[in-house]
Amino acid sequence: MKVHSPLLQQCFAEVLAEAPKLVGRCVDAAVIGLQEAEKQGREVAQRDRLATAWWHLQQLKPLWVRTYPEALRKALQGEDFDASLSRPMPLSESTYLSLVEDEAVTESMESTRLVQSVQPLVEQELSVLDALMSSLLGLDQIRAEMNPLRPEVFVRVLRDVFSANETDVDIRTLWLRHCGRPLGGELKTLYGRLVQLLQRAQVREAGYRVRLTAQSPSGRTGGTTAPGALRGADGRGVPDTGFDALPEDGSGHGLPSMPQLGRIRPRFETQLYQDFFQREDSRYEQPLEPSYYRQVNREIAAMEQAAVDDHVDESRVQENRTQYRDLPVVDRPAREVDISTQLSQRDWGDYATAHQRSRVLMELKQKARRVAQAVGLDVVRTLVNQVAQDPQLLAPVREAVVALEPALLRMAMANPRFFREDVHPARRLVESVAQRSFKYNDEFASEFESFFLPVQQAFNGLNASKTEDPEVFAGVLAGLQQRWDEQDQEALKQQDDGLQHIRHAEERQALADQVAWELSQRPDVDHAPGVILDFLYGPWALVIASAQLADREGKTDPGGYRKAVSNLLWSVRKEVTLKRPAQLFQIIPSLLNTLHSGLDMLGKTREETKPFFDALMRLHEPVLSLRRACIRGDASASAPAPLEISTGSMSMELDETLPATPEQRKPRQNAQPWLGRHEIEAAGFADTVPTDFAELHELEPSKASAPDASGAEPDQEDDHEINAAAVLAGLREGDWVDLFSRREWLRAQLIWASSRGTLFMFVSRGGCPHSMTKRSCERLIAGRLLRPIDSRGVVHKAIKTLAEQQTRSEEPVSA
Repeated sequence: MKVHSPLLQQCFAEVLAEAPKLVGRCVDAAVIGLQEAEKQGREVAQRDRLATAWWHLQQLKPLWVRTYPEALRKALQGEDFDASLSRPMPLSESTYLSLVEDEAVTESMESTRLVQSVQPLVEQELSVLDALMSSLLGLDQIRAEMNPLRPEVFVRVLRDVFSANETDVDIRTLWLRHCGRPLGGELKTLYGRLVQLLQRAQVREAGYRVRLTAQSPSGRTGGTTAPGALRGADGRGVPDTGFDALPEDGSGHGLPSMPQLGRIRPRFETQLYQDFFQREDSRYEQPLEPSYYRQVNREIAAMEQAAVDDHVDESRVQENRTQYRDLPVVDRPAREVDISTQLSQRDWGDYATAHQRSRVLMELKQKARRVAQAVGLDVVRTLVNQVAQDPQLLAPVREAVVALEPALLRMAMANPRFFREDVHPARRLVESVAQRSFKYNDEFASEFESFFLPVQQAFNGLNASKTEDPEVFAGVLAGLQQRWDEQDQEALKQQDDGLQHIRHAEERQALADQVAWELSQRPDVDHAPGVILDFLYGPWALVIASAQLADREGKTDPGGYRKAVSNLLWSVRKEVTLKRPAQLFQIIPSLLNTLHSGLDMLGKTREETKPFFDALMRLHEPVLSLRRACIRGDASASAPAPLEISTGSMSMELDETLPATPEQRKPRQNAQPWLGRHEIEAAGFADTVPTDFAELHELEPSKASAPDASGAEPDQEDDHEINAAAVLAGLREGDWVDLFSRREWLRAQLIWASSRGTLFMFVSRGGCPHSMTKRSCERLIAGRLLRPIDSRGVVHKAIKTLAEQQTRSEEPVSA
């Protein structure tokens, strides 16, 4: 592809720089998925196939980390790439089957499934990236198939890399099948970064050329397109605005009368707003008629006559605000806020009264010249009212949106449809403030007040400016964002420190599992005692993995910890060491030093390791007894007879010298990574109450059903048992929760989940980490001590709610 845009080249450079990590993490996740499938497999042949697949995948990972970026670069810059971008869709299945071999069909279908599994995970970010890329490529409308960084490209290159290094199509198919979710997660993050890069460069999004399907008499669209679905020119779904498409001719949804448009509270269906957001036809560009202005004047006169007392009762406002202050934050009822709410005049000045805000609306309606402006003003007021009723937002934030209505109304005069634009500065400001406010769950806390005061000042400034320039909003948002970034620096540093420790622990555990599997393939483990295999597959595999990760010189056996395995296994073979005691006495000091050194590196205390070394000493007891006998000058000490009469150690020997059981000979994968004491503290396990992390803390059973801060027993939502597993599975990185920890309700954000979904890290104020296992999370959710917060885009949610209200109003009422 001939690329002339430096900005597009910069995007490619960003992708290629991230490619090694992307493919590495995808491989790691696929290995874990294959290992889990192997563990659950019932047939030996199936388990062997899965084991071979993940083993080969691990072996090829270093090669692919090097070769995948180069293959991706060639795909992005190859001369034939333009042709591939506009390549027609695949042939029908029947035609395709007749042209290629079965193996190729299988792999192609797996590739298609992989793309289909990735698409839902990246849908939101990809839709924005498609629009930005189309604009960057000089297209006047969105052409998703022309996006050089669409998921199909990454999948195609990945399949080609797989094919170049593995001839068995079944193995390649297994690889592709287990790469979907990890690849989707990686692309979601990558696309988000590219969107930010392009938006910072002031690239504007191209628009979709909408194809609207005609409706049947029942109101449902024909064909296979779901009701309300929009299709771009490429056939991909248009980003959902929450509004259903209207018939092509607009039948059944004509414009309201001019007097209706001139009312303060127009009485027409929200379907008009849906049509208005989607269509820019001549109906909305026609001039407003005299009857419209006559109605506006009547509304203003009636409004002024009704507003006898425009005074705000400040004491009542404050009483309404503080009446629930003493309740726990999660039990406070959401204060009612809408466009008719009287706000604090001390906080919001002239626009504290609903009358004054309505006056601004009607004055702007007087100035409107086109139907689009009149409808746009009503759309703004309707959406402001909808956002103000969102119970997930703290009441002061909802009041701030209501107070900002005059400034937002002025935006509608210049751009009546600005609320449909995700990147419009005014919509971004409202959304950014709302999203930032999810960090807090208590409007009376000092942390919230420090956040809210600058927002209040900024909103008052926008109202006072009476501007229609969106760049003023952009400047305000930039100022707030800079302030937030500065506040977050210390918290992010602490957060990154905790993440670094727990990610290192996960990487170390994955490598330790691989090391344990390798050790299990050694011939000298066949008759080793179970206590030794437990040690090798557990702590010692972690030691070897930790040494390999810390090695920067490329040594084959950093620390000599692998060599110690051979010496350890040899030292517990009594039938050999009794014949060669001198050799055992020679290696024991060095072996013990190496074992202690490795365990010390992990942070294991001598108290923790004492049981193993005591067992090891008992295993060496036969030769040690032999040595003691030699010292006493007993020439017959080389015979085994004296060993049979030894006391104290003999009973232990009967247990510890027995060969390992079949279960012990096969290393078990750990559900979650092992963490050392300092890692536990850095990751926030020690500060999470309750926790059941492995063997590190004793679970306090009463905590799972602990009373809330008010002393009441935790209630069950709607008197039904909570499906804690489903709630936890629905959480995604970036989601907010209310977490009860150390007798306090904290607002925390999920910032990391392990690839197996068994460990989770949340961060509360100040970057304080809270980590816990899957079981702990589920118990907290079931006990109502961890409560997810719906923090989806508040503007988008408001638009969706309006669409759902319209849908419900059209449903027939049953008798």
